[in-house]
Amino acid sequence: MSGLKGIDIYSGTIITDWNAIKADGVEVVYIKATEGLTYVNPLMDSQYRNAKNAGLKVGFYHFARRNDPVREYNHFMNTIRGYQQDLKPVLDYEESNPDFNFIKQFMAQNANLLFYSNHNIADRSGVTKNKIWIAEPNTRPTDTNGYAGIQYTWIGRVNGIQGNADVNLFSRSIFMDANQNSNDLNQSAQNGDNTVKIIQMQLNIVLKKGLDVDGINGPKTDAAIREFQGVMGLSQDGIWGPMTVQAIEEIYARPTIGINLPNYKYATRYVQWRVGGRVDGIFGNETKGNVENWQRNHGLAVDGIVGPETWKKLLDENV
Repeated sequence: MSGLKGIDIYSGTIITDWNAIKADGVEVVYIKATEGLTYVNPLMDSQYRNAKNAGLKVGFYHFARRNDPVREYNHFMNTIRGYQQDLKPVLDYEESNPDFNFIKQFMAQNANLLFYSNHNIADRSGVTKNKIWIAEPNTRPTDTNGYAGIQYTWIGRVNGIQGNADVNLFSRSIFMDANQNSNDLNQSAQNGDNTVKIIQMQLNIVLKKGLDVDGINGPKTDAAIREFQGVMGLSQDGIWGPMTVQAIEEIYARPTIGINLPNYKYATRYVQWRVGGRVDGIFGNETKGNVENWQRNHGLAVDGIVGPETWKKLLDENV
């Protein structure tokens, strides 16, 4: 096989042994960093550090949503700027009704960007073949056939990963050019802890706090963590542990919630806190009425259901 074996991972990928991943022939790993305008993978810093410690080459990707492309690009770059990156950054675009202008504008922001998608989108995107990481599941490529990479299975098996793995064959064109010093990429790590920076960014989105994203776990950051834990009904210990991560992930998943719909405890508690009223994690008639009032006051369709447009207003706008 001519090319580099690689994996791509996100917060739900269960890694049990990074050294076993490398021993299985994996050379590169792409980590999901961001999504849309607000989401940041809460595990990206630990995934990055563990992959680098195992001797793997590392890069990041952004999962696109239907927002302003420049704002999404800036969210991505602001999140990954403090990391030494071996691989070119990637726009992952999988919308069922593609907006090719979004793709064009996002890709125009940085000459280093690569583009991941399926043939239906990539072949019509205008992106040159050697900058495309193409999804071709259920294939067994022996080389990349002129692409930057080929994702050839979503149900692969890799030692050190529990369950299915996305497995890819990459060309060496995915590496950052040694003589290229972009202002947006491959900078030396800034002062402050990157894990704390991610936490601060997330708290600014969900609590609208305006914390300085400086990587310093000072009194304001500690207080905001405890406040968020209180809203979620968790122990207010100031430790960003698994339960706190689970809560933030459920909110960022933006599940559709309402009466007679599946219950999502943390997402419901967050909505209740934002719209006012009792915070108990149960979406009843009181919560429905409060959501309707909030929707009415914010120019949304009044249906008492927290769907995509209501979530967009809750998370993506500073209201």
